[in-house]
Amino acid sequence: MPLLLAAQIHYAKLEPVETYVIKAAASGQILKALESSEGTYGRGDVIVQIDDRVDRAQRKALTLSLNVFKETLLLTEEMLENQKAVYQKDYDYYLRTKDLKTKSKTEKDRIYSTMMASKNQILTLKEKMATLKKQIADTEYQLVMLDDRIEKKAVRAKGLYIYKVAVREGDFVNPGALLLKAMDLSKGRLVLYLDADEAADVQKKRIYLDGKPTKLTFDKIIRVADDVHISAYRAEIVLDHPGKLFSKLIKVEIK
Repeated sequence: MPLLLAAQIHYAKLEPVETYVIKAAASGQILKALESSEGTYGRGDVIVQIDDRVDRAQRKALTLSLNVFKETLLLTEEMLENQKAVYQKDYDYYLRTKDLKTKSKTEKDRIYSTMMASKNQILTLKEKMATLKKQIADTEYQLVMLDDRIEKKAVRAKGLYIYKVAVREGDFVNPGALLLKAMDLSKGRLVLYLDADEAADVQKKRIYLDGKPTKLTFDKIIRVADDVHISAYRAEIVLDHPGKLFSKLIKVEIK
């Protein structure tokens, strides 16, 4: 933790610009924990793998169900078009015969019943299509949720410095358990605590690191006094490609 030593002279510890604390999003047994990756940069391969075999089996079953629903929907749509043609034929026949005196009442009732049965069949097919569309939507949503869970069970840290693998193969973890700590070392961060006078006009002054002038400016100045460093204001300097050992103390002068 940087300390406020004297007016406009500070010592700050060079820290990574970002530190990522990756925790388990789901419970399960650890199938892979690449402890040997500590102290290296992630290349995109899996560092920690939580057991996802049941999830993948479920995904396979859901994918099969989704395909069946979609095929059934296509068949039902075709059946509906065919049934509309049948209904139109029955309806036209009903219109031609309903006023004929050569047809008995019994015959007319039969023709009417046939026409109404055709119409009800259309309604039944439409209802089936609505059900299938809902089943497809529900299944697609389940697949999205499942893919998200599978992805979160495979922890990667591409481009990040792997500081600590916190689990071992065979461990069982619950949601929220620490899996991995990784850092972005592409930039460094210095945190200073300025007194009120410094904070007021600090942007007008030059920053020196270890006695050398720089063109750096403050990336952030919090205008509310810090909770821990009473009456001091937190300020941050971000360094591109710091090229130093992190956690090293650096002398910072503002003048």
